[in-house]
Formats: sequence, C-alpha cells, structure tokens
Amino acid sequence: MKLMTILGGLLGFVLSLSFGLSQEGSWPAMLARACAGALLMGWLLRWWSHLWLRGLQESNRQQRQLARLKAEQESRTEVTNSPNPSLANTHRP
Repeated sequence: MKLMTILGGLLGFVLSLSFGLSQEGSWPAMLARACAGALLMGWLLRWWSHLWLRGLQESNRQQRQLARLKAEQESRTEVTNSPNPSLANTHRP
C-alpha cells in the first residue's frame, strides 16, 4: 500500500512537472502544480490498489470455496457409488 502511494506520488509529480515544462510556465507555479499532482495521484493510486487487492482476495476466497465444494461432492459420490461386497464373499456357513 505504501509502495503504491509513493509510486503514485512520484508519477504525479513527474507528469505534472513535465506538462508544466512543456507549457513553459513559471517555476513556482509548476512546482505548486507538481506537488498537487503528486498528492492527487498518490491518493488515487492508493485507492485503486486497495480496491484491486480486495478484489484479488475475494476471487481467491471464491476459488478456495469452489474447490472445497467440489472436493466434498466428489467424496460424497465416492461413498454413494462404492460397490457393496457381495453376500457370497461375506457370508460363511
């Protein structure tokens, strides 16, 4: 989470500064906009990474639950489909 915030801040600062340089603005205005861009982009990337991780955890949980249900169904079918020993093999006179 911290890494994504730092990465977003760095990316926002560099992008805002490069746009300011391309428009040939004054240095104080470019620096202020770059700081605001860093703050905004850091917050947005942190929010997005939080959503992404939550979705990843949810999909992993669903896959584990599906695998558990399949295993339970297979074990039930093995028990119900197991052949019964014939009476001749189990009965002794």
